[in-house]
Amino acid sequence: MNRGNAYLWLIVLGAVVTGLAIGAADFLVPYPPMVEALQALNSSNMVLYSFKDRIHTFSTRKESKVGVIFYPGGLVDPIAYAPLLKELATKNLTTFLVDMPLDLAILSPNSAAAIIESNPDIGIWIMAGHSLGGSMPARFASRNQGIVSVLILLAAYPASVDSLSESDLHVLSVYGSEDTVIDKDALEKGRSLLPADTTYIVIEGGNHAQFGYYGPQKGDGKAVISLLEQQKLTVDAILAMIEEIT
Repeated sequence: MNRGNAYLWLIVLGAVVTGLAIGAADFLVPYPPMVEALQALNSSNMVLYSFKDRIHTFSTRKESKVGVIFYPGGLVDPIAYAPLLKELATKNLTTFLVDMPLDLAILSPNSAAAIIESNPDIGIWIMAGHSLGGSMPARFASRNQGIVSVLILLAAYPASVDSLSESDLHVLSVYGSEDTVIDKDALEKGRSLLPADTTYIVIEGGNHAQFGYYGPQKGDGKAVISLLEQQKLTVDAILAMIEEIT
């Protein structure tokens, strides 16, 4: 190859690498939180808010023995779930919303370990997550059995290597009838990986994105119910599960 051709190939290779880098940068841009989510990042008469070491904490002003650790959906700004976690905190729960590296829970599935270690006064631990952020709490629970009491999957299912079918974990699986993001076949197959007494709830009219406050999601179905209604039904389902075990 002469110098002219070699130089030309270097230009082509540089263009390809640059294009891939730009594409990756676009892909890794998370869904931003809605204004309502940003407004939830404060304390109120019932809830104290703090942010430290990449953890948003909503704690009740009363002593709480139940903690909820929440992993956000893949490429969704965690703040989008602040209203949900803050609302749960008003029910005498301490909730922890994890800010994941690159907004991907798969990069830090063991984030819950440090939270649990730092809060020895909490006696009951609940792991929860949305979409890909739900698969990773399932992984943590499967590999740390006896530590987590409840697993809450919002439009999520465990990976095939994370079977919980023989565990004594209490599991709640919630998804929307209009969700076209989740793989419904994988969701059904995932039933065999969960305990036989898992509670399944389908929110009629709900979709994938309305489990958080980040607006429409690409490839999702159109919700028939409002965001507020889907959020309320989600909170009600979670509280019913917690009441059942406590």
